[in-house]
Amino acid sequence: MKYLLEEVAKIKMGKMFTSEKCFTREGIPYITEEALNKLSLEDDTSCLPKVDSTLKEQYSFSLVPTQSILLNKTNLKDTSIYQCKTDVCISHEIIAIIPNESILSSDYLFHFIKWHQHNNKKCDDYRLMIELPSIVIQHQVVQVLNAVQQLLANKEYLVTAVKNLPKHFDDTSRQAKHHSNSLYQGFEQLHYLYIAMLNHIFNGDYLHDFPEYHACQKLYSH
Repeated sequence: MKYLLEEVAKIKMGKMFTSEKCFTREGIPYITEEALNKLSLEDDTSCLPKVDSTLKEQYSFSLVPTQSILLNKTNLKDTSIYQCKTDVCISHEIIAIIPNESILSSDYLFHFIKWHQHNNKKCDDYRLMIELPSIVIQHQVVQVLNAVQQLLANKEYLVTAVKNLPKHFDDTSRQAKHHSNSLYQGFEQLHYLYIAMLNHIFNGDYLHDFPEYHACQKLYSH
């Protein structure tokens, strides 16, 4: 069954504040548009400013929970995307999509938005339609997608590690270069495989393989 995104998730805008006394060494990571661009490439919140959690009620912080999807533009084609691993505070430049996890898995939504980007689909997140199979099917789908995404996230580290082998073993430079090139090509193929998997899943072809999906479709048609 298809839903408007706002029917199955809360869309929340961040807030602006200027008081630096709100920040502390320990607390809730504060995400600006600049920080979001970096997080979408490298998931590390350790160096971000932190908001003193004891002050979050006194000041108008925009606090969003773990598993929220963060965007910096309403146009999904051009946005940076980040899935929160912890509770965070977001600035006025950021939009948070907070899925109703009882019917929409955060991981499923993350990959769905990635699919929109890869297909150059110009769509405002407020007008986004999403077809939802059961939570059980969603979890089965994202297990594979998450595994591929995790490998792609470690691409630079693994390729660099292989390239640096000659520094430790003088007689392996030729072999290391060969394996580095092969590894890089393998990641390129994996990237294309990920996109192909997104198309297969979110075009609806993959879901048709699940008997549960057909049973739900019949139920909603009556």
